[in-house]
Amino acid sequence: MIDLNSRMDKNFDDLAENLKLGVYGSGKGKVRLSVLKYDITRNIPEIECKKNLSILDAGGGMGQISRWLAAKGHEVLLADVSEQMLAIAKEENIKESLQDKIKIVRAAIQELPQLLKGQTFDLILLHGVIEWMENPIEGFECLIPLLKPNGVVSLLFHNLDKLIMKWGINSQYEKALPGKPCKTKKLTPSNSLSYRDLEPVFDKNRFDVVSKAGVRIFYGFFAKLTTEAVDETFELEKKYLYTEPFASMGEHIHYILRKKS
Repeated sequence: MIDLNSRMDKNFDDLAENLKLGVYGSGKGKVRLSVLKYDITRNIPEIECKKNLSILDAGGGMGQISRWLAAKGHEVLLADVSEQMLAIAKEENIKESLQDKIKIVRAAIQELPQLLKGQTFDLILLHGVIEWMENPIEGFECLIPLLKPNGVVSLLFHNLDKLIMKWGINSQYEKALPGKPCKTKKLTPSNSLSYRDLEPVFDKNRFDVVSKAGVRIFYGFFAKLTTEAVDETFELEKKYLYTEPFASMGEHIHYILRKKS
């Protein structure tokens, strides 16, 4: 059994309420969620089919995407290491009468293959998780045995290339010049990744890339500039999220991957 408090992987117990209000409840959180839902709906057609999917939301925190998918009739297992984040998820699940459609498990990502041994899923969500892990690639690869043949992974990660761009534009040369993750704010991951780090991993593990999308390409580009024009920003994001170089310059990058048979 993994000690949930002993690893260097990030646990958001101390920041759960801040995340609920300051991130997920903010404009940037709304734009991120809207783009994710749009991309998933467009590129995973099974989501809208009558057949119920088995879905693992690994590191799913407060369960926003879990509830969206459960409301469509799918069976969702929401797993996270944070007790406080899951407590908020339980409250929200009850408010939306989805507690019977979403099973909740407190577990580290690395613990899931053993904990869920014998189970497989049509869809695995890994959103904003691996960049907070001591070993991001290990975090991604350890979940692959839980995926059904021809199953799909929805992978969202914090984009190192965009971070370096923002540091450079804001004259933070001591951060930008090394060109690698560094300890910054509490809510900036210490292991942000470039798509160049991950695409060889997809090939090695026999995944087809269904889509690559930039998430929050424009919103919040300048640290001191905020906007409440969420709807307008979402329309702009939709226009460019699949088009390079914009797709590689989102605050996050979202890959939809399908396992080769």
